[in-house]
Amino acid sequence: MSTLQQAAHVEFHRCPTRGVIVTRGTDGIVWEGIDRFERFLKETPGVVRSDVEAGLFQEGENIMGVSKQRTPVAPGGGKLRSSGHVKLPVTKRGKTVVTLAYGTEYALPVHETPSKHDPPSWVGKTVKFNVGGPKFLESAMKDASKGFGGRLKRRVLDRIRRR
Repeated sequence: MSTLQQAAHVEFHRCPTRGVIVTRGTDGIVWEGIDRFERFLKETPGVVRSDVEAGLFQEGENIMGVSKQRTPVAPGGGKLRSSGHVKLPVTKRGKTVVTLAYGTEYALPVHETPSKHDPPSWVGKTVKFNVGGPKFLESAMKDASKGFGGRLKRRVLDRIRRR
C-alpha cells in the first residue's frame, strides 16, 4: 500500500453514548472527546445517584397511582384521594428516600381502620366503604414489592444508556 493510500485509509469508531471518537490513521490512534469521557467517569457516582433517585421517584408515582385507585371516597368527597402525593427523593449518607403520603387529618384513621386511630363516631361500628378500603397505600406498596428490584434496575440502566 502506498503512502497516499495509507493516508486515505482512516477508520472511525464512535462510542455513541459517551461522545468519544477513536481515529486510526497514519499518525496512530487519536482519541477525540476523551476529556468528556473522563468527566463522565468522574461524575458517574452523582449521575448514577440521580438515576436511582429518578427511578425510585417513578416507582413511587406508580405506587401512588395504584393507591389512589384503592382510596375510599366519601359521598361528595375525594379530598383524601386527591391529597396523595410523592415527595422528591432525598439522598443522605448514601441512602435515598422517597416519601409517599396523604395530606388529610383523617388519612391515618381511614387507612388503619379498625384501629385506635378511628374517630369517636366509628368506635364500635363496622365501617364500610363504597369505593376502596383500608390499607390502600400499604396494599399498593406490598403489590409493588414484587419485582421492585428488577424494575428499578431496568429504569436506571435505561437512563444511563440514553446518555
